[in-house]
Amino acid sequence: MSSLRRIYASMFKWAPVAAALTVFQQLAGALVPAAATVVSAGLFDHAARAINGEAVDSKLYLYAALYLIIYLLNDMLNYIFSIAVNAGIYEKGTAYFRMALYEKLAKLPLLALEDPEVLNRKERAEKAVNDESLSALFNGTMVFLRAPLTAVSIAAVLARYSVWLLPLSLLSVLPYFVARLVRGKEFFHVKRAQAAETRRLAYLWSLFHTRQTAKEMRVAGFDGYITGKWQTTRDRVNEELWTVGKKDALSLLYCDLFRILGYGASIGLVLALVLRGQVTMGVFGASVTAFLSLQMAMKVFLQFLGRIPEQLGYAKDYYAFLDQEEERNGNGGYPGLQQEIRLEGVSFRYPGQAGYAVSHLDLVIGKGEKVAVLGENGSGKTTLGKLLLGFYPPEEGEVLFDGVPVCHYDQDGFRRQASAVAQQFAVYNLSLRENVAMSDIGRLQADDDILEALRQAGLEGIGGLDEPMGREFGGRELSGGQWQKLAIARGLFRPSGLILLDEPTAALDPLVETDILHSFLRAARDKTAVIISHRVGLCKLVDRIVVLKEGSVAESGTHQELLAAGGEYARLYTAQEKWYR
Repeated sequence: MSSLRRIYASMFKWAPVAAALTVFQQLAGALVPAAATVVSAGLFDHAARAINGEAVDSKLYLYAALYLIIYLLNDMLNYIFSIAVNAGIYEKGTAYFRMALYEKLAKLPLLALEDPEVLNRKERAEKAVNDESLSALFNGTMVFLRAPLTAVSIAAVLARYSVWLLPLSLLSVLPYFVARLVRGKEFFHVKRAQAAETRRLAYLWSLFHTRQTAKEMRVAGFDGYITGKWQTTRDRVNEELWTVGKKDALSLLYCDLFRILGYGASIGLVLALVLRGQVTMGVFGASVTAFLSLQMAMKVFLQFLGRIPEQLGYAKDYYAFLDQEEERNGNGGYPGLQQEIRLEGVSFRYPGQAGYAVSHLDLVIGKGEKVAVLGENGSGKTTLGKLLLGFYPPEEGEVLFDGVPVCHYDQDGFRRQASAVAQQFAVYNLSLRENVAMSDIGRLQADDDILEALRQAGLEGIGGLDEPMGREFGGRELSGGQWQKLAIARGLFRPSGLILLDEPTAALDPLVETDILHSFLRAARDKTAVIISHRVGLCKLVDRIVVLKEGSVAESGTHQELLAAGGEYARLYTAQEKWYR
């Protein structure tokens, strides 16, 4: 029940007025059916007497007025409840639950996002929010608490006429509890098990509306194959849901039939009491209506009672994601690199993988040094970059900045003094100004610095700073190489002592690559620079080359030293040198 307590605490924190109005409406509304039963019985009796020729009693008007007041009050309460629930509980509450989810996502260690189990947990948590299960649980528990109060108050009234009406009402709706308990658990376990398949379904669907994959599918003609995979996955997911849904619908049909029989038996019982003269016709009319209210209240109560395991299951999934360990943050201030970066015996492997991406790696990078990290695909280059920036903690060994493990520094402060251009860089359909200044948004109006970063990246004259980029919103469309240069400009614009480029020129022609790297190294002359690549074109320009193979340093030295050694670098250079002639 801790999840339920947290939902209540959140609702009263985020939407206190709506939560309080919901509680008031449910408690006040719980007494309306019992009050209506008493008043309608009196109204029917006095109306019957007037029809039979008796003098009109003033109580007839009093009961009529009271019934009208009850009706208007109930209508007003329902109106207030509708606004409070829709605007406050569902819209505002769900928005805050979603915000809390994404704030948590931003605080998770980046390594957690490589773990399939964490991604499945995230999928289940997002489903709990998107299906409004958490807001529904708050509202449902209010209805759940209202139902027994309604039932008790109506039962107290009906018991005055016949105690046999009480067991009849309970027995006629008891099957709802069993049905909801069994089907609710079954439905939840099916949805929980489907988290990975649901992620796969969303991924396959995304291929149809992602521009690059849509183009490739059209050209290569494999869109039918992807469509088939999507349909197969969709049918597999839906078949499981439909199977449970059909069972649930059939169960509810049996429950409704049983409830109708109970209602018919209650009418027969009250009618027998009228014929014996034990109750009046007014009581008969009021009792029939009251019995429906009692049945409905008990039906709601038992249905929700049976659904609690399912609803709480979604809430537990949501809070299980929110309770995951966040990125560990040191408390040491980072003064900037003074001497060197040192990796000592560093090993790392991704979650669920048997092999190491980086294994027993030793490396020293001096302040101001320009280092190229080379290696074939899968050699551990990109992983090394993430270890250097503190994105991933090493499984063994340490990453030290001036002798201090990177994890001991305050991570926000540490990363403010580092800049990176990722291999899979982001494309922002925003203005040219925003695309560059995104790396240091506080300098959004620093036009001269923005233009200088564009010049260094080889993008002079590409357009006005406030011109939108990308055709998504009617802006200027750029080539793949131009987008990559824009990402490099973004990295150069950020004031930092350390800059890391991961395959920064992969989409560029080798000759253009050389010009861009020349400009980059001139711009980074006062920085420590690490350039990760599988190309050798930049190697004559840097201070040192580090070659990785199978996650370890195979060799290290200058261009001439490594060529003379005739090792892995010489092999790579010989294979690629024709590109740079």
